[in-house]
Amino acid sequence: MCGGGRRKFLLNECRLRVAQKRSLGVNTTPYWLDTAKIKTFPALSEDITVDVLVVGGGITGLTTAYLLKEAGMTVAVAERTQLATIDTGHTTAHLTHVTDLRLTEMAKNFGKDHAQAAWDAGAAAIDQIEELVRLEKIECEFTRVPGYLHAPVHGGTRDERESFRDGAALASELGFDATYLDSVPKMQTPGVRFANQAKFHPRKYLASLAAAIPGKGSHVLEETAISNFDDEKHRAKANGHWINYSRVVIATHNPLLGEAGVASATLLQTKLALYTSYVIGAKLPRGGVPIASFWDTNDPYNYLRVDRHPEFDYAIFGGEDHKTGQAANTETCYRRLEDSLKALLPSAEIDHRWSGQVIETNDGLPFIGENTEGQFLGTGFSGNGMTYGTVTAMMARDWATGAKNPWAELFEVDRKKIKGGAWDYLRENKDYPYYLIKSRFAETEGESVRALKPGEGKILKLKGEKVAAYRDADGEVTKHSAVCTHMGCIVRWNQAEETWDCPCRERRFDPKGKVISGPAEAPLANM
Repeated sequence: MCGGGRRKFLLNECRLRVAQKRSLGVNTTPYWLDTAKIKTFPALSEDITVDVLVVGGGITGLTTAYLLKEAGMTVAVAERTQLATIDTGHTTAHLTHVTDLRLTEMAKNFGKDHAQAAWDAGAAAIDQIEELVRLEKIECEFTRVPGYLHAPVHGGTRDERESFRDGAALASELGFDATYLDSVPKMQTPGVRFANQAKFHPRKYLASLAAAIPGKGSHVLEETAISNFDDEKHRAKANGHWINYSRVVIATHNPLLGEAGVASATLLQTKLALYTSYVIGAKLPRGGVPIASFWDTNDPYNYLRVDRHPEFDYAIFGGEDHKTGQAANTETCYRRLEDSLKALLPSAEIDHRWSGQVIETNDGLPFIGENTEGQFLGTGFSGNGMTYGTVTAMMARDWATGAKNPWAELFEVDRKKIKGGAWDYLRENKDYPYYLIKSRFAETEGESVRALKPGEGKILKLKGEKVAAYRDADGEVTKHSAVCTHMGCIVRWNQAEETWDCPCRERRFDPKGKVISGPAEAPLANM
């Protein structure tokens, strides 16, 4: 559903360097690799020394390296082939905090505070991506969009309306913007609308992050496969040379042994399940489907993402998951997937398809944390690879710098059982004010309303104050305080939905400051 873990795809070894292979007239190169290039980087050719070695050059590794360098450390990214060609190159690139494990089930298993924390982590990751897009001025098609969980269009037999209502109510109780719908747009089945999710082009995003890492003692290395770890001297060998480091982050999705002992690594592998999933890309007539993300409740479920292009819309549709090695005819999986898409969208013109290996965990939550002294890893992202890959990077930065992280207990690699009921998530982590600090120090977008276009909103600095300014279709400008009336965070303009959204628990206001959803009762103050 959302671009990672169960929706992230591992290229077969024999196809790592494929460029424009064709099968039955359909391009088998993933859409992302076909539509964005990343500059090449050198292979390791001499011994080097850095503070942190990051093994893996996908979204997890490159984001980790970027954040660590921003924190003042030297880093080396070691990618065994080319950047963002394996899991990240085979994603569906949804960005969502909604997990494969339903929120009601998560709350039942782990407690409401832990369920809220898991979704909060995903929301924080989307916010982190959006912030880096802004800071680095990255043209990667980042857009906030709604996400829809819905009953199957074909094949569903249960009445799921009550479970959808329960899920939406619990999400709202925990501060997320969720609404039960009797009929999800286009699908015409019951479901839940989750506001303020997102999408982007992952390779365009990572091309900019990768370019910002080298220099001042840091390196990005391609064609650099680690062949040996020397845990006593804290160094790794590749291409006949050594990378010396103080800490190492394993960002390979399917984790390497690294410095961990065989017993520890084997135990972790027993908690992971490998799946194969299939994806097709198709052109659509413009405007026939909402620009959004969709995923149904079938098992395995189908997932759809729709983008808008100048001359057509584009659908990325996936599903047909099975445990790796347990399908006798993978061509049949593609055919069933294509039939499902055609039944839903008869005018779809299929032009891409790809597949690969994906990973789930034994309890539905990822494993992110230190698995042996001086070594950090992230794996088992299930349906949230883009978000949990970014969460791993954020947590790795905090681990390396000694900062407390609010999700460390929840995602720890050697967790036995997470107990619910005794953990006050917000109180315990009041010293990690991620949303509040970031929104308070967010840069404004100008000091004059003149640059506002019709239908556009911006945060402006006017007379020393941060102002949420909006110009309507008739040219009239309204100005409100940019400070959310619930927790005091700075709202942000959501261009896709034309709303002011608060990043501190997803309160929403209409363009003229009126409350749409969330616990905030008062509108944005007039200026």
